[in-house]
Amino acid sequence: MRFKRSPSQVLGSKLFARRDVNSRLTIDQAMDRGAFLGRLWAHFGPAQQRDGGFEYTLLDKETSMSFTAYSGPRGPSYGGELEQRQALMRVVEALEQVLDDTKPVDCAIEYAADAEYGGGKWVLGCRDGRSFDVPDRRNRRAPGHIERRHRAR
Repeated sequence: MRFKRSPSQVLGSKLFARRDVNSRLTIDQAMDRGAFLGRLWAHFGPAQQRDGGFEYTLLDKETSMSFTAYSGPRGPSYGGELEQRQALMRVVEALEQVLDDTKPVDCAIEYAADAEYGGGKWVLGCRDGRSFDVPDRRNRRAPGHIERRHRAR
């Protein structure tokens, strides 16, 4: 495969939303964080956590260019160095073609939502071809539960 995980981090900024580099996607498909994660996970394994979502640092073996495929609160995107934006567009378009041909795998990642998006811990992923992005309800007490403390006599 043309792409692999990169051992180094990429410093940069958002260069493209998915729809910018893949006009075949509907708006709903382009914004589907769980399906994006499931397709990337199928090729590159578990994601790295990032504020509000996940991240993969990838290397294009044909051009030796590194970039990030990630999703934060504003949806699936690609990032990298601004100076490489034009050259990276073709690289990211090639990755999008690979993702178009990929069935999402079952996967999940926990992340912390920003306060402006409700805060708390959330779980994002894909199961049986359906994406999800839900509050993490594990280890929570039932509503109205009152913890009683016993006094030593």
